[in-house]
Amino acid sequence: MRFVLCILLAMVLPGSALAAKRTMTLTQAQVAAARGDSTAARALTTTVDRQVCLSECANRGHDNGQCASACRQGFCHPDADTPYCIAR
Repeated sequence: MRFVLCILLAMVLPGSALAAKRTMTLTQAQVAAARGDSTAARALTTTVDRQVCLSECANRGHDNGQCASACRQGFCHPDADTPYCIAR
């Protein structure tokens, strides 16, 4: 299962962790999805563990501040190349 998660993260994070245009809380994403926002709905279906997100972000050469901002718990990135949310 962890291997599958790593593969998923490799697809999700490359350009998306820092390039996301819109960031919203998990609650905001749920409300947006209920109102028909398909990107918010897709983000809710891909939940990434924060520690894994931080690790993958650092492995791609981003500094700790950028990674901490991109991998905040309870936040979603619906406009990323592959929309995702960070687990609480």
